[in-house]
Amino acid sequence: MKTAALLVVSFLVTGCAAIAPVAPATLAPTNTPLVVIHTVVVSVIPTWPPTSALPTRTPPPTWTPWIIVVTATPGPLGQTQTAAAASTGILTTATLPANAGGGVFTNLSRSSDHFALRCKPDTITFGVSTSNAHVTGVDFYYRTEDQLTSSVSTWQYAGPLASDKQGNFSLSFAASRVDPDLRSHRAWFDYQFVGTNSAGDAVARSARIIQQITYTIDCSD
Repeated sequence: MKTAALLVVSFLVTGCAAIAPVAPATLAPTNTPLVVIHTVVVSVIPTWPPTSALPTRTPPPTWTPWIIVVTATPGPLGQTQTAAAASTGILTTATLPANAGGGVFTNLSRSSDHFALRCKPDTITFGVSTSNAHVTGVDFYYRTEDQLTSSVSTWQYAGPLASDKQGNFSLSFAASRVDPDLRSHRAWFDYQFVGTNSAGDAVARSARIIQQITYTIDCSD
């Protein structure tokens, strides 16, 4: 009887140990913060490349004038009025070479072969005509050649000639308009006519009329 009772007690002790409660698993706290990752897009503004990397502007080609040189040839004074002379009162003086107009200008004329800064005549009136429809204006250029030192100046722009809208152009050029640095007591006054179109571009040129006009400062020069 005692043996049976011990067996029952042992069974009960073993059973209680077998059904001991299991500790619950540790749960993560419910208040853990949620991590949100924001992607930020940053716009990068490129800087200008260094100056050395920039393309350089090629300068426009320089204008090379047509060179037509006319050497002075002494001749008798002209006795007839040209079309340009008739409209401006200009009398042709020293005989001009046949190619003076450069194939575009005709009736080249001037009122004198000499002018001076401090005595008369102090102004020369130039005239020229053209029938070329592309020539709507005429510009005047001049230079001086010192007869005492043989030095020659660069060509100077003296402005446009006046037009009568009939293909005739004229300009009254005073001795005082010669640049002071180019004046001489005795010099050649060379000149050239340059025809321009409606856009102001040079489209025609006369010959360079050289050593036919004398420029002086005083009457006694």
